[in-house]
Amino acid sequence: MRHLLQALTLVLCISAASAQQPNVKQYIQQVAAGWTSDAKKALPDLLIEAPDDPGVLFLHASLIEDAKKASPLLERIVDAFPKSEWADDAMARLIIISATKNDPEKARKTFATMRDQYSQSELLPVVYEIMRSTVGAPAPSERPNATASTTKPPAAAPAKPAPNGYSLSVMTTAERSEAMQFAGKLKRKGIKAGVVPLPGSAVTRYSVRVGDYETEAEALKDLVLVRSACGCKPVVVKK
Repeated sequence: MRHLLQALTLVLCISAASAQQPNVKQYIQQVAAGWTSDAKKALPDLLIEAPDDPGVLFLHASLIEDAKKASPLLERIVDAFPKSEWADDAMARLIIISATKNDPEKARKTFATMRDQYSQSELLPVVYEIMRSTVGAPAPSERPNATASTTKPPAAAPAKPAPNGYSLSVMTTAERSEAMQFAGKLKRKGIKAGVVPLPGSAVTRYSVRVGDYETEAEALKDLVLVRSACGCKPVVVKK
């Protein structure tokens, strides 16, 4: 199974404000789909042409497999370009890294900062769900400067592999043709998708599924990525 740390990349908020951005978007989508060769070839030139472009920095972070080593680049985006369209993307990924690396205190603090600074970000509910499934969600009243509780919540137990694994359900419909059409749209974007009939109802329904994961935690890492790439609201399901 392919390495999934690179799948923490995503959270795509794309702009057509410059000629360069569509290329950055394309490369990030390729990385999200597991294809890194083109992005790796393009990155040196992008770093020369636009070393301080937040999108290029985000792409660079996407290509670093060690999530902790990618964190300084993401922090630079947040600190140096707080009004950039990539700032909430970078902060969301920092939260996911902390949550999946079992650093609940840092995850909650960063989430509280994101909630204050990017209260309108559509990524907030997505990141909230990831935290709730890993380190536990912060209290609604929690803020970055709030006094930390002396009692740490128990660390989430590592997810156990299901017999048949997990996938992301991105669409459910009673029309097979509609499901096939949506799956085809995702495939054209480089996202591997399939259609699965759902048993147990009088009328057969069809689910469009993305990914093949051994654990729920691995599926959660890709949830933000898939949501941004397909413009849908994926949920983790057992296969």
